[in-house]
Formats: sequence, structure tokens, C-alpha cells
Amino acid sequence: MNNAKVWTVVKPSTGIPLFLGAVAVTALVLHAGLMANTDWFSAYWNGKPMAAPTVVVAQ
Repeated sequence: MNNAKVWTVVKPSTGIPLFLGAVAVTALVLHAGLMANTDWFSAYWNGKPMAAPTVVVAQ
């Protein structure tokens, strides 16, 4: 592991929860942004079926 020396600066009892907390916050912010800015994502999470794809026929 190339970055093993990081634990000489930061204790694992501090660094690991901090890292996992940052991952959780990032995931929550990302999902909140998707739910706020799209109309299909919240419908998907609520179990509504996706709209049927429209087919365009070229003449």
C-alpha cells in the first residue's frame, strides 16, 4: 500500500470514520441533487414504472 504512511500523521480511529463520513455525505448530497433536479429519479425510487420509449419512424 503506497499511502500507508498517512496513518503516521492521522490516527486510524480518527481517519477511518472521517473518510466514511465523507463518503456518506457525498452520496447523500449527490442523491438529493438528483431528486431535486430530475423528475424521473424520485418516481423510480417510489416504484413507478418508466415511461414507454417513444419510437420515431422516419419517412
